[in-house]
Amino acid sequence: MYDAFLKSHSGLRWIVLILAVITIIKYLSGWLQKKSFTPSDNKISLYYSIAMDIQLIVGLVLYLFLSPATNSFHIDMKDTYSRFWGMEHLVMMVIAIAFVHIGRVMVKKAKTDAARFSKGTIYFLLSLLIMLASIPWPFREIIGRPLFNM
Repeated sequence: MYDAFLKSHSGLRWIVLILAVITIIKYLSGWLQKKSFTPSDNKISLYYSIAMDIQLIVGLVLYLFLSPATNSFHIDMKDTYSRFWGMEHLVMMVIAIAFVHIGRVMVKKAKTDAARFSKGTIYFLLSLLIMLASIPWPFREIIGRPLFNM
């Protein structure tokens, strides 16, 4: 069961990252080119938000019930592995998800199309940057994982 959830979480990462990049490009081009905000602009950020939420659920199942890295709930702050999996990854990803949801609210509340695109670009870009910093990339010593955990 652990392997299935870990592989799902690893695979979903790519969907989330692709949706993040598409959303940011769409919002940034809308902002820079002074486009009108359309329902498709709203939908792409909605899909990004939904993908993030699904990733959170899969990640929480891993974190709370399945992962040998976090099953003891003992975080040794001096141990890079324990600290990353027990705290850093979870906290930073929750912050990234919060930025996506805050961005969606800010886009909905904005009065002009330019404000919608600018606020969306900023919040969605922040979420992407935090995610990129929190992913256990293969080049990261001790915590690194394969790009494709299939």
